[in-house]
Amino acid sequence: MNGRVIRALIISLTVASSAFFFRFPYRFKVGESSPMTIIAEKEIVVEKPREKYVEDSLRIVSEVPPVYKPVPFLEHVERVYDSLVKSIDPKRAKEFRDRALSILQRGVISPKVSGTILVYENGEFRSVPSDVLTSPSEVCMANDTLCKFIVPTLVPDSTLRRLYIQRLLEQQLSRIDYVVNPGEIVVSKGQVIDEETYRILKAYERVMIEPRRWAYVILSILMAVVLLIIFYSRKWDVPSGASVFVFSVGHILELAIHYFFNIPPFITIMPFVALSVAVLDTSTMAIGLALITSVIRGVSYDFSLLLPLYVGSMAAASAFSVKFFKRRAHYFFIAVIITLFGITSILVSAPFRNLTPDEVIRASIITAVVSIVSVGLYAVLLPVIEAMFRRTTELSFLELASLNHPLLRELSEKAPGTFAHSIIVGNMAEAGARTVGANETIAKLGGYYHDVGKIFNPEYFVENQTGGENPHDKLDPIKSAQIIIGHVKKGVELGKKYRLPQEIIDIIQTHHGDTVLWPFYKKAKDLGLPVSEEQFRYPGPRPRTPEEAIVMLADSSEAASRSAETEEEIRRIIDSVFEQRIREGQLDLVPLSRRDLEKIKASFIPIILTFRHQRPKYPSPDE
Repeated sequence: MNGRVIRALIISLTVASSAFFFRFPYRFKVGESSPMTIIAEKEIVVEKPREKYVEDSLRIVSEVPPVYKPVPFLEHVERVYDSLVKSIDPKRAKEFRDRALSILQRGVISPKVSGTILVYENGEFRSVPSDVLTSPSEVCMANDTLCKFIVPTLVPDSTLRRLYIQRLLEQQLSRIDYVVNPGEIVVSKGQVIDEETYRILKAYERVMIEPRRWAYVILSILMAVVLLIIFYSRKWDVPSGASVFVFSVGHILELAIHYFFNIPPFITIMPFVALSVAVLDTSTMAIGLALITSVIRGVSYDFSLLLPLYVGSMAAASAFSVKFFKRRAHYFFIAVIITLFGITSILVSAPFRNLTPDEVIRASIITAVVSIVSVGLYAVLLPVIEAMFRRTTELSFLELASLNHPLLRELSEKAPGTFAHSIIVGNMAEAGARTVGANETIAKLGGYYHDVGKIFNPEYFVENQTGGENPHDKLDPIKSAQIIIGHVKKGVELGKKYRLPQEIIDIIQTHHGDTVLWPFYKKAKDLGLPVSEEQFRYPGPRPRTPEEAIVMLADSSEAASRSAETEEEIRRIIDSVFEQRIREGQLDLVPLSRRDLEKIKASFIPIILTFRHQRPKYPSPDE
């Protein structure tokens, strides 16, 4: 899996992780004042608290009377009657039996209870007053003979009682405490939230916010999938590793801060993210990533356009302003621009959000603080991010362009001729890069630093020789070639020592490609030494980027045209240099066309002419 795919996956997973950070716009607490007025848009059903629900259940159960079921008694009555007629007059026995049946049919329970009982018959429960019932003891105290007929006709049944309780709970017990109808005020702004109001707010959240939560989760996942498809189809460039890191950390931190802490929605770190990504990649990339976060923030907060407008406008201001204000001295102006854009978005949104003047002022102050903090974080953390990912931004390139840079200052002191040559080459490379759309800053800096290896043994290089003795006259050509070729390796070492960007080190390494030092090779051949071209060849590699090729051509053109005196001669020499590099194959790996090379060549000539300009001879005072 290549780096591009990994970076695309990280961004998509970061966006998908937004699903874990949905929250209600405001977090209400008992005892605090409500920051807003909420009106029910739908019917809000408020459930009973668990304690009240249990209390109601226990009350209903406690009020349930005993439940009885009928038992057969006729067989018992007949058996007693048959026994009784044997000992008394049959007519008298029949009177006892009829009285007993009357008592038994009304109901007999043992023991006697007060109040009401429930009798289960034919699948139904019926209520029976206990005063119409008789207990066996009451009959037996009145008449011993009649007592023989009396048995309980109703017996308690715990299973039937549980059945009755279950039916009663289903009918009478409800989880609903009360209902808030649409249009009714749930809570007013400034109202102190008590326990009951808090329960209403939680019910409101379930009805109104839960659907939004699922919409938010679906949106987060959908955006992640769409991003992955866009990156996979190469509709957008995938951000660099540094930008992916800044966005991922910034995005999750932005959502997490507002998820875990009840802070104003206007607090955001997206200006910092946009500033960093704009410098690390492009302004378009910065705005695109910041807008993703701003949309998700808006949806997670209240599904309004206020936050996308607010965060998006500040991110756009950050991304574009950092391109116009490139020096650290301009950071104040960047903060001012971000603040103005943020406050403007607040003023535009205020009528639609019913923001009071005090709320607008408070939000504006927060915006100013956010802008200053974002720019401060950018100034402090960007160098750290550059170091972590070995990525050099344009700001760092601009610092390298200062002629007071320690390495350039050392070059000017130890090899002043090389320093002057490098400044000319840097200007030529910058002009050439501009004509073909290459990176002007890298080309210019490549020209400035390409020969820093000549700090060692500067007297062996012709631009530092002032007409005295040439040290190469005392050396064999092989040794001379080693010293000349060695300035590339020493330049790379110095570049790494001074932590120059890799792009500049690559230019130092490739500005001679794998060309051959023909003068010393020819001298060795003339002396009859057993040598080969490889002993006089630069180690390379050949240029691979337009900037590397432009610096090579600028270096060779400036050096070759140093002795030229006329514009025609300069043009002829530069033509020769370009053709020679083409014939040698030094430009084979570079995406530059013949037309591009002609543009570069044309841009070199005015600069060389300017530096070769001869001051006219003025007459002396004596003439």
